[in-house]
Amino acid sequence: MYGVVLSFDAYTEKAIRKLWKELSDRGISHYAQEIENRKPHLTIADYSELNNEAEYCEQFVRYYESASKMSLGFGALGTFIDSGALFLSPNPTKKLLDFHFDHHRHFHAYSSFSNPVYHPGQWIPHCMIANRLDDVKLSEALRFATKSLTAIEAEVQEVSLIKIIHDENKKTIRTLASQSLA
Repeated sequence: MYGVVLSFDAYTEKAIRKLWKELSDRGISHYAQEIENRKPHLTIADYSELNNEAEYCEQFVRYYESASKMSLGFGALGTFIDSGALFLSPNPTKKLLDFHFDHHRHFHAYSSFSNPVYHPGQWIPHCMIANRLDDVKLSEALRFATKSLTAIEAEVQEVSLIKIIHDENKKTIRTLASQSLA
């Protein structure tokens, strides 16, 4: 599985990692530890496979070499219906929605491998906090996050192509291509 993800400034990453740790320390969610090398992020595209990984990486780096940073405000928590997920939701700015739309337009040749929930018109921007929680744990996570978080003004500083590697008993995220935003 492959993902195109947006990464944040150090302050935002630290705040989200702190929440992940606190949820883990309280036995509510171990989301952050489920996959090695997980970073706080927004996923803008998700692919089951890429028929030519090297070619996609080359196109990716060229396409994003002049992309610019963007600011996002995170002031809402959300969940997907019947998912056991808790996430931070950014304000869907025009710049974010255009960035997302432009990615899917440019990489349209790969849409047959793309998860439709990440397509324009379907995508709900989110930064996952916890996942696969039962009703009790989801309620605990929501109560805790609501009380411990304050609104976050984040800066998106990087776009990356990642791959989730399944090795025996663990999953690891490997970054295949990354571009700092100007």
